[in-house]
Amino acid sequence: MSSKNNLIILFLGVILLSAAVYLINRPRNNMNVVFVTFDALRPDHLGCYGYNKPTSPNIDKVASEGVVFLNAIAQSSHTAPCMSSILTSAYPLQHGVFNFGDSLSGEVTPLSKVLKKNGYATAFFTNHQGIFIRGFDGYFDNFYASRMLKKSSDGSKFIRAQEVTPLAIKWIENNKNSKFFIWIHYLEPHFPMDSPDVYRKMFSNDNLLSNNVLITTYGLGGLPENLASLNNYIKDFNYYAGLYDASIKYGDDQLGQILGYLQKSGLKNKTAVIISADHGEGFGEHGLYFQHGFMLYDELVKIPLIIGLAGEKTKNKRIEVQAQQIDIGATVLGILGITKPKNMPGVSLITLFNDQKKRSSRYVFSFLLNRIAVRTENLKLIYNLDQKDYEFYNLKQDPGEVNNLAGKEKPDFSQLKNKMSAFLHDYELIDREKKIFLSDFEKKALYSLGYVQ
Repeated sequence: MSSKNNLIILFLGVILLSAAVYLINRPRNNMNVVFVTFDALRPDHLGCYGYNKPTSPNIDKVASEGVVFLNAIAQSSHTAPCMSSILTSAYPLQHGVFNFGDSLSGEVTPLSKVLKKNGYATAFFTNHQGIFIRGFDGYFDNFYASRMLKKSSDGSKFIRAQEVTPLAIKWIENNKNSKFFIWIHYLEPHFPMDSPDVYRKMFSNDNLLSNNVLITTYGLGGLPENLASLNNYIKDFNYYAGLYDASIKYGDDQLGQILGYLQKSGLKNKTAVIISADHGEGFGEHGLYFQHGFMLYDELVKIPLIIGLAGEKTKNKRIEVQAQQIDIGATVLGILGITKPKNMPGVSLITLFNDQKKRSSRYVFSFLLNRIAVRTENLKLIYNLDQKDYEFYNLKQDPGEVNNLAGKEKPDFSQLKNKMSAFLHDYELIDREKKIFLSDFEKKALYSLGYVQ
């Protein structure tokens, strides 16, 4: 083949590559966004992340047509700071929310506020009765929480996802001729893992663990007391794992109704669907069974992150580069071609859709009131503010975070310690003694969801 022909082929290849990059990164000014989060959802219990039980056919369908992030990290292991980080694309030290009852800082810019300024109708729907974050609801045109219901339609003691799905679909229908952004947060599979009996029967013989593990203690280090009391103090780990999986499948079917409406209404090809979670869930890896908070290990902060852009050439793309929760809002703005405010530290992930090499290794931070973690793809450092000690893990060799190497692998340990110190130098630590006001109604709602033992 002549050098002239080689040049022509090379030239055509560059044009095709440039066109592909443009198609991925181009602004989609008239695209809608349906954002669905599941509370306490572990990615390793979804088919698209390798789970071998049929918990998530609808989530898996979106994943097969879109982009799956294999290493997405939450900014906390508690709902309040995680939801606030998603909304503001900012770290908890910036938005100021660590617990229910906290107020969003006026120094951050919520995603919904940016979208409203750009002509989007915005809404938030949830069957989580305890989203008590001061200022959160005011940033949406429509905010619906199931605590507005006095009882469930099917007689269940708890408000299930099915109470809000039809309302969310109705809102989409009413706004289908406008640009819209809707965030639906399902409580499932969070405590009480209360799915209808038909789902429980599907996973009643789950046998996640082949050996029969009995959980004989309650509270920290054992089962949550209120979860045990709801289930006649059954001690079998596999029983509760079955409830968890059943709750995922139930939530997945609710998502399926939303996806079905998008297909039927002709909205599918002009709607981005993003699926994630606020945080993960402990399965006993570090003493927490079917609960979260308290710690920042990976089972509590690793989350699913799936982005579906119908009609795009992103089918079943799997991205190993580390992402974090604060990137979600920035990515929404990137998809829509809207300029990100300067006070959003999250970054758009859309450049990774075409080339993972465009993102160098980055540091990701997670927080609780008494703990801070910094993480790369292979290393993780956790600092306990109460005990003033460190945990350091090589995630490549020790993904279960069992072998604490603090002080042993000194160059890597020092690198992450310096990175954490530099980050904290830029932000003031939250006053951990500040008092939070919760009304009796709010306390009762949070107790019903296991937040108060």
